[in-house]
Amino acid sequence: MRGDGNHPAARAAASAVLWVLPILLLAASALLSSRVLHERSLVSRTGDSLGGGENLLYQVSRRPAFAFGFRNFLGDLAWLGAVQVAGSRKMTPGDYDRLYILLKTVGNFDPRFVVPYLLGGVILGDSPGHALDALDILDRGAKNHPADWRFPFYIGFTRYFSLGDPLEGAKALEEAARLPESPPYLPLLATRMFAEGRAPETALTLLERMVEEETDPARLEILKRRIGEVVVERDIQALEKAVAAYKEKTGGLPGTLSEIVLAGLLRSIPEEPHGGRYVLSPDGSVASDRVTKRLKVVRKR
Repeated sequence: MRGDGNHPAARAAASAVLWVLPILLLAASALLSSRVLHERSLVSRTGDSLGGGENLLYQVSRRPAFAFGFRNFLGDLAWLGAVQVAGSRKMTPGDYDRLYILLKTVGNFDPRFVVPYLLGGVILGDSPGHALDALDILDRGAKNHPADWRFPFYIGFTRYFSLGDPLEGAKALEEAARLPESPPYLPLLATRMFAEGRAPETALTLLERMVEEETDPARLEILKRRIGEVVVERDIQALEKAVAAYKEKTGGLPGTLSEIVLAGLLRSIPEEPHGGRYVLSPDGSVASDRVTKRLKVVRKR
């Protein structure tokens, strides 16, 4: 009889837990989102990183046993924060730092979640100061998904474009080519990268192939932007080569780029891919009026 009398109390306690837990989890989700937005607001005003390594969620992720069965949920919370940070149109260095920590947090909680590794690797690699962080995220993905050719492929991309190391980039592409279901063009790309190093045409071939394979809108945007930068560098190299030929032929520099065409040294002035134009400087160098910095990775030594 005593045991029967305790059943209603046990059911009431269980019911209370079922009500309280979702409320606590929703509160935690709201708190994290609010915290991420608040930190981004502070960083945009001060330009300082708030030290994402001290983030409680990251510390818990380093000891997943402390998640008490909520690893997937906490991983989703970290991923929500990462998406919010990565969604900024103009990311600050502090944003990249925070994104790196959040992506490591997601990986600690849910190492089989593929998308954060790939998206994070590309976005972090787009920041000159975070290329090594990008490689760390991609290496983590490769260790947890050793049969996925995309990880060594993106590692090669990062080493080539972000670190300017065509040799290591080619080695990574070779590794990707040996994995199941890898595209048949990878050995050719690796060979060209080994042979040509910083040639713009090699870079464009790599990027165009990546665009064909890519389905994620965020990664596509980054790849297409990089294509535009490489096209500008390719055009500038061709124009400066023509300027040098004009000087050798006439003994002086042209006053405008159109004089090179009139001299028969160039069929036409290339169209600047960003809607701008190419400008000739008095010293014979050429620049785009839309792209302020040349892409070093494909610039001739």
